[in-house]
Amino acid sequence: MKKLMMLSAGLLFAGLTTKAQMNTSTNPVRFGIRAGANLTTLGKLYDGSNYHDYDYKAGFTGGVYAILPLGGQFEFVPEVLFSQKGGKITETIGGATGKLESRINYLDVPLTFAYRPSPVFSIFLGPQVAFLLSQKTTLSASGDDGSAETSNTDTDNMRKALAGGTVGLGYDINPNLNIKARYMMDFQGGMNDDQNQDKAKSSGFALTLGYTF
Repeated sequence: MKKLMMLSAGLLFAGLTTKAQMNTSTNPVRFGIRAGANLTTLGKLYDGSNYHDYDYKAGFTGGVYAILPLGGQFEFVPEVLFSQKGGKITETIGGATGKLESRINYLDVPLTFAYRPSPVFSIFLGPQVAFLLSQKTTLSASGDDGSAETSNTDTDNMRKALAGGTVGLGYDINPNLNIKARYMMDFQGGMNDDQNQDKAKSSGFALTLGYTF
C-alpha cells in the first residue's frame, strides 16, 4: 500500500509540476476546494448461503483539486477527496428486524480528463485510487423481546487500496463557483475474503460544489 500511495503521489506531483511549467500566465493552473454528498452502495453481501443487496447510504465528500489546461478545450483535473462510502441492509423475519450498516472512509484520488464543449459545461472521466482510512460496521436487531446492537471497526479483512473510475458532468456557475455530478465505482471488491471480494464493490453518485481560486 505504501508503494502505491507513493507512486500515486509522485505521479500527481510530476503532472502538476510539468503542467505548471508549460502553462503561460494567460492560461494558468488553478486550484480549488470542493465539498458535497455521496450516495453509495457496497453491492452484495454473502452470509454463507445467500447474497443480500446493500441499499444506498448517504455520506460526506470533500477535498482539493487542480485544473491544468491541456490546450484547446481539454483539461487535466486531479483531486484528493475525503469520501464517506457505505451501504445498509435491512430485513424483517418473523416480526424481528435486523439491520447491517457499514460506513467506510476513503481518501479518493481521481485523475480525470475533462472536455469543455462550451465555456461553462464540462464532461470528465478517468481512473481513481481509493485508500482505506477507517470503517465502522454496526449490526442491530429489534423485536418483541427487545433490541441489541454491536459494532466493529476492524479493517484487517479489507483491501487497503482499490482501483476504480469516475465519470461525470460539470457546470461553472461563474469563474469561481462550479457544480459537479459524478458516478464512481471500484473495479475491485473491498473485502479480502474469497466469498465477498468479487461482489462487495463500492459504487455510487456524488454531487459537489467547488470553489476555484
